[in-house]
Amino acid sequence: MNIVISIIATFAAALFFGMQLSAPKRAVVISAILGLVGYFVFFICNEYTDNEYLAAFLGTLAACFPAEIFARIIKTPATVIIFISVIPLVPGVMIYQSMLFFAQNDFTEGSYQIMRTFIYSGAMAIAITISTILGKQLLAPIFKKIREKKHTNKA
Repeated sequence: MNIVISIIATFAAALFFGMQLSAPKRAVVISAILGLVGYFVFFICNEYTDNEYLAAFLGTLAACFPAEIFARIIKTPATVIIFISVIPLVPGVMIYQSMLFFAQNDFTEGSYQIMRTFIYSGAMAIAITISTILGKQLLAPIFKKIREKKHTNKA
C-alpha cells in the first residue's frame, strides 16, 4: 500500500511541478509519467540492492533516456521533459539534513551527509549525461531516416 501512495504522490508532484513551470501541455503528462517510471526504478533498485547511488543512477537513466525519445516525437526540447521527470529523484531531504547537521554544529555528520548528497547528485548527473549522449548518437540518425522516409513518401 505504501508504494501505491508513493507512486501517486510522485506522479502528482511531477505533474504539478511541470504545470508550475508552464511547460508545454503535451510535455507535462509525459514528463510526469517518466518521473513516475524513474522513481519506481529507483525504489525497486534501492530495495533489492540497498545501494542508493546505483538506484539514483538507474532511476535517472530510466526517466531520461525515454525523455529523449518522447522529445523527438512531440517536438519539444529534451531538457523540458528531463527537468520535470527527475524532480522526484532530487535529493532535497539529503541536502536539508546536511545543512541541519551543520547548523547544529555536528560537523562530522554534516560532512558525511553532504558527501552522500554529492555522490547521489553526481550519479544523477552522469545518468543525465549518458542519456543525452545516447539520444544524440543513437536516436538522431534513426529519427533523421524516419523524416527522410516520410519526406520521400510525400513527394
